[in-house]
Amino acid sequence: MEESLALVIVGGVCSLLGLVMNVNPIKFDEDLYGRLDGDLSDRETILRNFGAQLRCACGTLLIAIGIIAILNRELPTSDAENLLISLGIGFVLLMGVIVAGFYRKFVDVIVIPPLVIFSVLTVICFYAGLM
Repeated sequence: MEESLALVIVGGVCSLLGLVMNVNPIKFDEDLYGRLDGDLSDRETILRNFGAQLRCACGTLLIAIGIIAILNRELPTSDAENLLISLGIGFVLLMGVIVAGFYRKFVDVIVIPPLVIFSVLTVICFYAGLM
């Protein structure tokens, strides 16, 4: 796979995911983790809103990564390969943090959708960066 195509794919997916996380972060969390049952107490509402704010920050970081990838699609081959390998390593670390949340008892289940998305992006990055 050509490096510029890989950077456009990775940049597009990261930017789109970041936008979805920012448009409605509370619904994003509910779709990912499930809706909280019943009426929320004031403390639960504050914590939910705090989580939504963190989701927006994470989404903005994904948008930034996407913009970096897209704007650097015309790099010379060796530089583009280094960028792709760096992105791939970053995605592996991100997946490790997601899985570690389960083992550290932060969440009750391992959330599969982001692991699938970032696994595919990792394969694209390493394939284009190492071939």
